[in-house]
Amino acid sequence: MQSSDLARVATIFRTAFNEMYRRRGFGPVVADQAVGAVIAETYRSLDPAHCLVVVAGDRVVGSGFLHVRGRTAGAGPITIDPAHQSSGYGLALMREICARADAAGVRSLRLIQDAFNEVSFCLYGRVGFVARETLVRGSFRSRPDVGTRGATRRATSADVASIVALERDAIGIERAKDHELLLRMGDTLLAGDRPLRGSLVRMVRGGVAVLGPAVSRDLDTMLDLVQAATRDLPMRTDTRLLLPASRPDLLGAMYDAGFEVHSLCTYMVRGEFTPFDGYYVPTLFPESG
Repeated sequence: MQSSDLARVATIFRTAFNEMYRRRGFGPVVADQAVGAVIAETYRSLDPAHCLVVVAGDRVVGSGFLHVRGRTAGAGPITIDPAHQSSGYGLALMREICARADAAGVRSLRLIQDAFNEVSFCLYGRVGFVARETLVRGSFRSRPDVGTRGATRRATSADVASIVALERDAIGIERAKDHELLLRMGDTLLAGDRPLRGSLVRMVRGGVAVLGPAVSRDLDTMLDLVQAATRDLPMRTDTRLLLPASRPDLLGAMYDAGFEVHSLCTYMVRGEFTPFDGYYVPTLFPESG
């Protein structure tokens, strides 16, 4: 991917995602075309060698991103122009991403896909991905009057090593440069010190708060982090996150807080996978696991 490709990548990103959702009765999910360009440019700064475009003739018809983090890696977003779908471009792109991951020594390649998108599910299955977890995509409205039971604090760059160690133990991922980026783009909240019990990232844009990644050793810590991340927001701020369906106690607590389900996603892995230990809220940005 070159800088001259960004405008076309952004157009395909918006068109492909909105068309996929429209076909299944949902409204558009990418209102601003600039979102795709921001994502592509950010990922080019993080992983310049693994930001790919698919070309038909002299025209870009799709793009995909590989995020290598040692023995693990994430893939996504993957988008193909709707006018060129079902023509083999998506399969060619995914085979190239898998080949690059293999060449980099990746043992566990991970991605998140919308469960209602049976086409992408089959595509990823063809190149070796297996469904490992169901994720619940939804949102709730913030309540600033809700306090936290446990102490939390904002992270600094000095905390990145502790966050990385916590994620390594809980989910088998090490991604220091992602957390350095997230500290610049949003807020990272921590619970505990020695040992660190949990961390949660919050990004607020345009009146919407997005939570994740978050990881904690126990339910109470995760709930404290969620409360701490929303108590300073304006009342009823739209707060969005992904929750693992395999943690019914976390889901139940979030339902009590007003969590509404929008759709389901599938956490898919190609290669090695150990079930998560503790509580994990994934993120779609950066898509490194």
